[in-house]
Order: sequence, then structure tokens, then C-alpha cells
Amino acid sequence: MNGSIVFAIGDIHGCFDKLKTLLAVCDLVGDGRDARFVLIGDYIDRGPDSRKVIDFLIRKQVPEPDRFICLRGNHEDMLIASAHSDRTDRDLMNWWANGGEQTLDSYGVNDPSALPADHLAWIKALPVQFSDLNRLYVHAGIRPGLPLAEQSERDLLCIREPFLSSDASHGSFVVHGHTPTKSRLPDLRPNRLNLDTGACFGGPLTAAMFTADRLLPALFVNSDGNVWRPASVPSTI
Repeated sequence: MNGSIVFAIGDIHGCFDKLKTLLAVCDLVGDGRDARFVLIGDYIDRGPDSRKVIDFLIRKQVPEPDRFICLRGNHEDMLIASAHSDRTDRDLMNWWANGGEQTLDSYGVNDPSALPADHLAWIKALPVQFSDLNRLYVHAGIRPGLPLAEQSERDLLCIREPFLSSDASHGSFVVHGHTPTKSRLPDLRPNRLNLDTGACFGGPLTAAMFTADRLLPALFVNSDGNVWRPASVPSTI
């Protein structure tokens, strides 16, 4: 992947049409260059098409695991707990209360354990972090001041504070999602980038394009067809 570009994609939450549109915009922007895609979790729940999203990602990721990096989000984690044979009522209620019912509807089943076995196995195997150069990709963030090797899986999947308000250097530039931005635009800080622009709440699905020669994103693109450079105004291609 030397000299290639990377598209990091925010929380999808069952918004299959937005995912397909965003990837088409990424292809236009990529203009034939080798591209890696890093998806930072929360593929299911809340939106209408969780099954279509998982079907699509498996078809993309399994044959090209180095090109499509799919990370686990806290919603995948809640599904795993709800589908487990040792689940509790609390596991089920927590997932249902956070959009699990829409996922069941998309699969046409009444119980998470009835989801296709290959889908559940794929979801369970998803990693919680990925690094390239000086960037760290995780779903929610990290606990400031704690070495990466000592981070808890729960923090990587679920943390908000004190991560979101921290201006400390984390050693790596952190690319994450999990907390929808109020502006429906990516939130770029010197030490991190939040790509959750609320696709399941009416916002667009957003990606950041990274190049090999710089740490920070070179471009942002979204499912509305907008392309813009950091600190500039979005415009439609």
C-alpha cells in the first residue's frame, strides 16, 4: 500500500444507500489510485439496512482484507453479547434500546441468535484498532495518558470523556467516530478526528482521505456528494 491513499469512513448504522453513494464519491476522488478503506465500526442498528451493510462489507473485506479494514464498534459488541448463549436480559434490553430492533427487522428474525452464523462469526472476529504510520484508528477513542498497550477494550469501543475534551498529544493522531457531531461535519482537532456525522440521524456519511505524505486529512468527502479540504467550505462535485 505504499504511496496509496486511505479513506477512513465514519459510523454507518444501517445506512446502506449512503454507504454506496459515499464509496462512489471516494472512487471519483481517488481517480484510479490504490485506495485502502478503514471503517471505524457501528455498521448496524438504527438505520434500515443493517443486513445489506454487513453483506456488502463481507463481500468486500473477506477477499481483500488488507484493502478493507473493518473495525468493531460498540454496537457490534452489543450484538455479540445479545446473541451469546449466556446473554442476560440486560444484554438484550441494552441492544434493543440502541437500535437493535431495526437490525432484527432488516434480517427478518426475532432474536439476535438467529442471525446468519457467518455474519455473527465475521462480526465477532472484527479487530478494535488499526494503525498506519502515525495514525491510530479506533471506534470511540482512547483514555488520555495511558499507553496504547494498556488501553481497555471498553474504552476503545465506548469512551467519550475525558477523551473528547482532551487536547493532549496521544502519541498517534486518533481517527474515531462513536459520538455524532452536532454540526454534521467532521470534527478535526490537532490530536484527533471524529468522523461520526450522524448518518442514521439524517446527516451524511463522511470519509476522510489521507495521503502518504501528510498526517492530517487531505480531503473530506460525504454521501451528499460534497468534497472539501480541511478548513474550507464543502462543495458538491
